Formats: sequence, C-alpha cells, structure tokens
Amino acid sequence: MSDIRRIIRRIKEGRLKQLIAELLWMYAYVRKYWLLIGVYVLLGASGSVLALGTSMVSRDLVDAVTGVNSLEIVGVAATYVGVGVAQIFINAVKSRLSLKVRLKVTNEIRADIYEQVLRTNWESLAKYRSGDLLYRVNGDAGMVANTILTFLPNVVTTLISFGGAFIVVMQNDPWMALIALMGAPISFLTSRYSAKRMRDFQRDNQNVASDRTVFDQETFQNLQFIKAFGMLDRVTEKFHRIQQETVDIALKQNKFQQTMTIATSLVGQAVGYACYGFAAFRLWQGQISYGTMTMFVSMAGSLRGSFSSILNLMPQVIRAGISAERIMEITGLPRDSMENQEEAEEIKRRGKEEGVYVHMDSVDFAYEEEKWIYRDADFRAEPREIVALIGPSGQGKTTTLNLILGLYHPQKGEITIGNPSGMELPASSATRCMFSYIPQGNTMFSGTIADNMRMVKPDATDEEIRSALEAACAWEFVEKLDHGIDTEVRERGTRFSEGQKQRLSIARALLADAPVMILDEATSALDVATERRVLRRIIKKEPHRTVIVAAHRPSVFSMCSRVYKIGEGRVSEVDEEGIRQFLDEF
Repeated sequence: MSDIRRIIRRIKEGRLKQLIAELLWMYAYVRKYWLLIGVYVLLGASGSVLALGTSMVSRDLVDAVTGVNSLEIVGVAATYVGVGVAQIFINAVKSRLSLKVRLKVTNEIRADIYEQVLRTNWESLAKYRSGDLLYRVNGDAGMVANTILTFLPNVVTTLISFGGAFIVVMQNDPWMALIALMGAPISFLTSRYSAKRMRDFQRDNQNVASDRTVFDQETFQNLQFIKAFGMLDRVTEKFHRIQQETVDIALKQNKFQQTMTIATSLVGQAVGYACYGFAAFRLWQGQISYGTMTMFVSMAGSLRGSFSSILNLMPQVIRAGISAERIMEITGLPRDSMENQEEAEEIKRRGKEEGVYVHMDSVDFAYEEEKWIYRDADFRAEPREIVALIGPSGQGKTTTLNLILGLYHPQKGEITIGNPSGMELPASSATRCMFSYIPQGNTMFSGTIADNMRMVKPDATDEEIRSALEAACAWEFVEKLDHGIDTEVRERGTRFSEGQKQRLSIARALLADAPVMILDEATSALDVATERRVLRRIIKKEPHRTVIVAAHRPSVFSMCSRVYKIGEGRVSEVDEEGIRQFLDEF
C-alpha cells in the first residue's frame, strides 16, 4: 500500500508525468537513429558474448593444464587465443563506429535544438539569458545525445553479461548463483535512496554551469567596459566565487557518491569472499575442478559487476533527464508563425513598384500586466516617407519598432503592413521579410566586410556590395583599406569607429533591398552632414521605400513627413512646436 500511495503522490506532484515526458522526448531521437544505434548495440552485445565465452574457455584451459582433459589442450588454447583476438578487432570496430555514430547523432541533435531555439517566439525567448541558452544548446544537448547513444547499448550489453553469467552459474550450481546475488537487494535499496539526491546535485551542477557560461560570455563581451572602469579585480573575484561554488557542489556530490560507493563496495566485497569461499569449499570436497572454480569466481564477479552496472546507469539517466527538462523548457515555448509567408512575399514584390505602408490602430501594449507602455496608440508610415519616433529613453520607441517587426504582439488593436493597392497582413514573423532593420548598438559579426554584407543577400556581387556601401557613405573609408571589402571586421567590429560601424550596418540593410527600413538610433554616431547625406541616399536608392527612424537629433526631424512622440503612456503626432518642446525638455 505504501508503494501505491507513493506512486499516486508522484502522479499528483507531476513528477511521474514529467519523467515520462522526458523519456518520450528522448525516445523520439532514438527512433530517428534506430539503425545506427542498433548496429552499435549488436557490436556491444557481441563483445559481451565473447567475454562470457572467454570465462568458459578459461575453465577448459585450466582443466587442460591441470590434467583433467589434457588431450584437448591444443584446441582449447587455440580457441582461447581466437576469442581474445576477436575481442580486440570487435572493440576496434566498435570504437570506430561509436565515434562516427556519436558525432553524427550529437551534431544532428544539437542542430535540431539550435534551429528550434532560433525559431522560438522572441517575446518568450527574451526572458532567458543568451549564455544560458548557449549552455542548453551545447552542454545539455550533448548530455542528451551521449545518453541516447550509450544508455540503450549499455543496458543491452549489461543484461547479456548478467543473464549469460546467471544461466551458466545456475546450470552448474544454483547455490553459487544465489550467493552471488545476495548483495542485490541492498544495492537496489541504496540506488533508490541516492536517485533523488543525485537529481538534486545534477540540477545544481547544471544551473551553476549555465551561470558560469553566462558570466564568461558577458565578461568577454564587455571587456573594454570592464577595463575602462578598473573593474578587473571585482570581476576576477566574482569569477573565483563562481569557481568555488562549482567546487563546493562537486565536493558535496562526490562525498555522497563515495559514501554510497563504500557501502555498496563493502557489501560486494563480502559477497565476493562468500563466493570464493564456497567455490574453494566445493573444490576441497572434490566436487568441482580447478577450472570450474575459476569459472565460478569469474562468473560470480560478472554477476555482481553486471548488477552494479545496471544500477550505475541511473545517474546517467538522471543527468539526461535534467538536461532534457531544460531543453524541453525552451523548445516548448511558442514558435514564430510563418503561415502568411507567401502573401508577405507577394506584398514585398509589389513593394518594388508601389511601396509598403505600416499602420498601427488603437494599439495597447504592456510587458507585464498593468504596466502599460501605451494605450490606444495610432501610427502611420507611408511609402516615400521618413517618419520619426521621439521620446524619452525607456518610454517605448524601441518597443514600437519591435511591435512593427512582429517580435512582440499587442494586447489590443492591430498593426498592419501592406501595399497601397489593397494587400495587407498583420505584423508577424512572416512580414519581417519586408523590413531592413538597423538596431541600437553593434551588430557586426566576425568575418570580412563582404561576409557581413552577404548575411542579408548571400548571392550579392562585389558591385552590389560597393553600391550599398556608397549609398551608406561607407565606401569612402572602405576603399582605403588594404583589402577593401575583404578586410576582416573582427569580433563586434572592434577595428572600426562607431560611426563607421553604423554606416556598414546601414549598407547591409540597404543591400537587403526591403521596402521598409527601420533605423533605431542608427545614425547617432554620425555627424549631421553625413547623417543627412545617408538619409537622402536611402530614399534616392529606392524612391518607394518607407523609412522609420527612432532619433533625438533635430537634423533628422527636418527631413521627416511626420513625427510621433512616445511618452506618458501614449503615442501622439507632434508638429514643429511639439518637437521644439521635446528638444527643450531633453
């Protein structure tokens, strides 16, 4: 009754349901690679069978040497050598195949999870730190892949070793088999006790590993800032603190594991002595030969070892379960919807001839309940227009751009993107193909200038890249570089000034040739004259283009068709007087 109540309690707590969900999630990958894993299992099984054969052949060899059946010594010796050589070759093939299978399955699982994360809804994914996501995609995915590849083969080979040894010993002496398994109940009970503790330890380990990845990533990304503020000692101190936390958890886990190992080892040692003593007693009474005694001792050890191996698989399952749970948490988030992809592409195609508009109608948006950015907001950006968003920092300019891009979704109202001729769609993942976006901050990637440009248009020619650079006023410094567009950008574009990086980002957006361009403070590092030249060239390059600019500088406003002010929970169109008031205030 107590076991039934325990199972019912776990079902109520959701733990059993969660465990089943984790196993089913991993089974989906097992099923996908069943043939490769099956071959790997067969090789492992053959190794176990040969190991059992070695124990049995060793009995005959000892008996032959001691004179029990000396006439068969040549044949037995040849068999013994043959089995040993076969094991060497099978282990070599198994190792080679294991590496191939492991690399293929691990890479494909990671790629699958990586793609799922990339296609996850941004609003849901933004709650997670990038370093944490990185660890889940690499560390957790690697743990799951390793378990998928090793758990089933290990179970099969262990069961073969256990079952084969048990059958052989039972056929020769049932009492020896029972003595060899005397420690099984104790090992089973200790494994049940340790399972929960190991799960807790593993969760702590992976959380700390995730935090360490986050810290390392943020440190190297912000190293210039850290050096500028003389924060090296504080950062180093925090690094040592995280290291110590890792050590403390590892030592606690090791202490617990060693305690359990000592307990089970003492039991195993006692059982081993009992088996050896019983076999020696049978030999002393003349009931068995030396060879049979050798086989009994070997098989008894195989029985104990196989049973312990089965129990030792539990920590591996626990680790994989925790990793699967962490990955499922991410992959279970809502996905980007691409159901209107074809219609969006058609609107983009028509945009070359007539442009694309962006409309917000009566939109309410809040990141959290009752913490509204604004209510009942209206906004219009039409083809051939430059429309500006102004307002204090943190009041919703970037949020508005994210709403237009379909990265966030309003609680009320609608945002539509369409052609003046009539086709329109609500803002979503599908409509992003109509936008070229230059966000705040640095968006340059490692590689050459040409590599960065071709990220938005892989088949772009050198002439097309040069044209985009010229339109963004970037060619004037790129052509002076020793390697031109083949110059290395370096990580985060560290070899270029902020103004140069902004112009390169604008050039990349122009190369995408989308009907709507969004600039989020993307010209803040340019001088006024260059800024005006860039904006004019953007319009000149594509007359039907719609340009939306989030900015603070008055040089931009004079070129705009309309200016919207965001602040105090609302969006309102302002005239020149409203712009002057804003500039006076900020």
